Amino acid sequence: MDLTGIAALVALAGIPVSVLVAHWQKRTALQQTHALNQAARETADAAHQAALAQAEAGHRAARESALEQAAASHRAALAQLEAAHQAALTQAATAHQAALELQAAHAAAAHESTMTQAAAAHQAALELQAAQSAASHRSAMAVVVANHRSALEIARAQDQVEVERWKREKRTAAFEKVHATLDEFRTAFLREADPDALGRIGFELHGLFHTVLPFGGLRLAEKVAWLSRECGNLARRVRETPLSETDRKEHWDSEISPRRKELSEAMSQMVELAERNRIANVRRMNQRR
Repeated sequence: MDLTGIAALVALAGIPVSVLVAHWQKRTALQQTHALNQAARETADAAHQAALAQAEAGHRAARESALEQAAASHRAALAQLEAAHQAALTQAATAHQAALELQAAHAAAAHESTMTQAAAAHQAALELQAAQSAASHRSAMAVVVANHRSALEIARAQDQVEVERWKREKRTAAFEKVHATLDEFRTAFLREADPDALGRIGFELHGLFHTVLPFGGLRLAEKVAWLSRECGNLARRVRETPLSETDRKEHWDSEISPRRKELSEAMSQMVELAERNRIANVRRMNQRR
């Protein structure tokens, strides 16, 4: 229906044209307003979409910029932290090295002091040990020397006893030889043996001087020598002038027997003295043991 038809219908309905026109204008205005509103809304929506897109783009750009700034700030902070960490590590390493050096110095000083004390204690221990060892050595040496001296004295006493025994045996043999030779000479002299036999016995008796001298001493040996000379003189006298049996016995008893008795007494005294010395040596040796 066009506008003329609409007007006819309005006339038939008895609606005034002005009202209809106003209504129509109102409608048209409403439609225009709606269209304008729609256009405005679309424009606003487009603007809003554009603003949203722009805001989104700005937000993305701002976010990216913020992220880049944050990343840059983070990298800078990391770099600063790394530098600070490196500086702290360097300082810590320096401090640790200084602490180690100080600790090493303290340890070296303590070790040096300990070693000095240990060396002093060791030296003192060595000196004490050396002193104790020296004292023990001196004591041991004194005991050894005393034992050695005692052993030497015992050995010397034993040797002396052995020497005395040997001397006693030699002395006894020498004295017995003197008496046996004198007895032989007396028997031959009293039985009127020939002068040659008497001379041989007298010569043998003369040699006993050197046998008696080492064991009987000079005084005893001189007595033997006197008897040997007298026996030699008797042998020469018998060769020159024969003597009777009575003269022989009388001469022997008056001249030879007294001297032989003195010789026997001196020999006995010497034997007794040697025996007393032997007994004294044995006692001393037993006491030292």
